[in-house]
Amino acid sequence: MLFIYTIPLYLLFLSVLLLCLAVNLGGTWLVRHKNWMIHPDDNGTAAFAHAFVAVLYAVALGLMVVGVQSSYSEVEMVVMKEAYIAGDLYIDAEGLSGSKGSDIQALTKKYIDAVIQKEWPAIAAGNTIEKETQNVVNELLHRIITYHPESDRDLVIYAEVLSEANDLLDQRRERLHLGGDGVGKVTWSVVIMGALITIGIAWFYNTRSARAHYGLVAGMSLMFSLMIFQILAMDHPLWGEFSVNSTPFKEVKREITTWEQKYVVNRENIKDMHKK
Repeated sequence: MLFIYTIPLYLLFLSVLLLCLAVNLGGTWLVRHKNWMIHPDDNGTAAFAHAFVAVLYAVALGLMVVGVQSSYSEVEMVVMKEAYIAGDLYIDAEGLSGSKGSDIQALTKKYIDAVIQKEWPAIAAGNTIEKETQNVVNELLHRIITYHPESDRDLVIYAEVLSEANDLLDQRRERLHLGGDGVGKVTWSVVIMGALITIGIAWFYNTRSARAHYGLVAGMSLMFSLMIFQILAMDHPLWGEFSVNSTPFKEVKREITTWEQKYVVNRENIKDMHKK
């Protein structure tokens, strides 16, 4: 299914719509051509059975849409938490003594840049993991774990930095897992078979006007294709064009830049003044 997420959204919608129309209008033509339509006196009974089937299918499809939307929102929350933890880690690392504090800050910035520039496009294209970003986060965690506090103050700050590093790693794992998770094959089979049954019943209605019959089936196909398109677009929340974006990471990157301009640059200027 990965190739689906390389298709532009408008082409994906048109493909789903045309496929639904071709199947259902073709089925309607076949039924009318073979004269398999039910007797006009049985239209009322067929409509009652059709309504029962349609309600069951609508409930199932609605729950599926809600589930996909919920998963999409969940990934958005995970992305925000991961980005904000990275920002907190950068700021807290400034309180550590020695050069390793600066090294941790530099690696945190490198990780944020790698997520935005390397990992996000790679995952959107269907790659489960991007090696360069993984190497950066591994190096970041190694630097934090091998840090040796030099004072009681360092010990307090280090405990917070280590906790944030663990949280960052957990949120990253959760993002990669949930972002690539999607609707299973069994569920898709139920959706497709349910659609064929629900819309297929309409093929057999005995309508006097062929134009009205085709129009009825086309309208049902359009509604079904809209639902399927929404599920496909939001399924696998980090894949494809309609995916969770990296805006939280970009916001944190801007905050770090502002922080550096206000504090780091001023601190360097003060050091230069003392040297003079």
